[in-house]
Amino acid sequence: MGDEETKNVERETCSYPPPPPPVVEPVQALKDVVEEKADIPPAEEKKPNESKALAVVGKPESTEKKEAEGSINRDAVLGRVATEKRLSLIKAWEESEKSKAENKAQKKVSAIGAWENCKKANLEAELKKIENLVVIQYMNVYRNNWRKRRQSTLRK
Repeated sequence: MGDEETKNVERETCSYPPPPPPVVEPVQALKDVVEEKADIPPAEEKKPNESKALAVVGKPESTEKKEAEGSINRDAVLGRVATEKRLSLIKAWEESEKSKAENKAQKKVSAIGAWENCKKANLEAELKKIENLVVIQYMNVYRNNWRKRRQSTLRK
């Protein structure tokens, strides 16, 4: 019974490889990043709770506002820096992929050029060999004709 189970398991396995994951184009990735950034609402300013304040002091409120604005500004700057970093990494990746593709294409072109040169050299060698055979045959025919003429002149 154990043998039957292993046979059933072997029959159920698929010999086809799984389909490759979908390829996301770099341009689409950039658009996704921009859309994600647009979906994030800007940080809201923190307002101090005025109901608990006992006395109104001008300087502390201004420093609290500046601190709140500073942190909001810092968050915005950090967000921009992170976005720029992501975009620069994407751009570097695109350039890397582009250079890889160009290198592969150049490698294939040089392989084809080497193959062509090899074929040309083989054909030229074969042509030279055939030319030598033709010259040798011509020389043999010429010698034979010369000998026949010589013998015929000697007989006369």
